[in-house]
Amino acid sequence: MIGLDIESWALTRAHHIVLNEGLNLAKAAQDLDRKRSRTLVYELQKVIAAAILEAHAASMNAGSLQAGQET
Repeated sequence: MIGLDIESWALTRAHHIVLNEGLNLAKAAQDLDRKRSRTLVYELQKVIAAAILEAHAASMNAGSLQAGQET
């Protein structure tokens, strides 16, 4: 996330998530494959949670860097 503003980063991550996990989930749903759909829903949840944690960690690091520059 270094060098990118948060909006650009979020847009890029969302695009990546939808293209990968979202498309796989849509295909499984279209095939009426409940077991695979359920598995992919959990995978999608994990990817979204990881992205949120990544954004939070980056914002905490940016905040500590700014605090260090102010002192």
